[in-house]
Amino acid sequence: MKRLLAISVFFLSFHFGNSQDIIVTTEGDTIECEITRISEEFIHFSVFDKGGGILMRSRLPLDGVQYYQQSEDTDEIPDKENTEMEMEESFLSESYDPPTFRFALSSGYTYQFAGYENLPNSYKNQLQSLWNIGGDLQYFPSENFGFGLKYIRLSTNANEDFEPPYSNAFGFSKLRDEKVRFNYFGISFILRNSLSLDQFIHYYISGGLLNYRSDLEGDGTPYYQEGDTFGFVFEVSYDFNLVENFGVGIGAKVTIANMYEFDNNGTQVNADFELSRVDVSIGLLLFK
Repeated sequence: MKRLLAISVFFLSFHFGNSQDIIVTTEGDTIECEITRISEEFIHFSVFDKGGGILMRSRLPLDGVQYYQQSEDTDEIPDKENTEMEMEESFLSESYDPPTFRFALSSGYTYQFAGYENLPNSYKNQLQSLWNIGGDLQYFPSENFGFGLKYIRLSTNANEDFEPPYSNAFGFSKLRDEKVRFNYFGISFILRNSLSLDQFIHYYISGGLLNYRSDLEGDGTPYYQEGDTFGFVFEVSYDFNLVENFGVGIGAKVTIANMYEFDNNGTQVNADFELSRVDVSIGLLLFK
């Protein structure tokens, strides 16, 4: 009876010891693991310690996998040389799927490269250099595609007394202390590329409403211009996760827009005011 029990334990140990799945990478590394899911782009797996506990969870892009085999496919495991592979446990070990929700708060520098061609260079340079602050709320129904909402606010001040070229049309000879504000609110569509478990590149296209407001003094009298138009935003951003559900991002975007009429101190006037610009920013990210 004891001999029968010992033989049974031996065969059970042999069976479970060989019931692991294997992944062979294109670099020749062999990973003994449990394959948990295979998606369109990734193979997801878990690695266990000697006691049977989960050591780590991870994934590999399918184009980096030469061969994989799940234990239920066959009782035979190919005789391949086992190359040791260093795998460090990371904070993403328990949430290795790309995040479903992404919230970003960012700020940076903006340069508006058109729209003030007739102004003196000293004044134009002040108006073309702006400070931006913005936010994004995005949802990813799949690993690579998402959509969301985008908000951007830009502001700058210009302080200089001069006679503008349009003084006769606007009814004053000198202006000063101009404050310019832009607000953009739109819908974004995002393509996400995963570089690794904790690094992502996002490609955006966004369309929405762009509001322009300028407050200044003309001959000492308060004066304003305001208008709305439609704009497009094209953006690329790089995200890096620092800890679970938190990271930093760096982005660059180009806005294309043109305003053809605005409220000029209570009077609607036609215009050809180009609002195109380029932004660079850095932000804090929350994932879920």
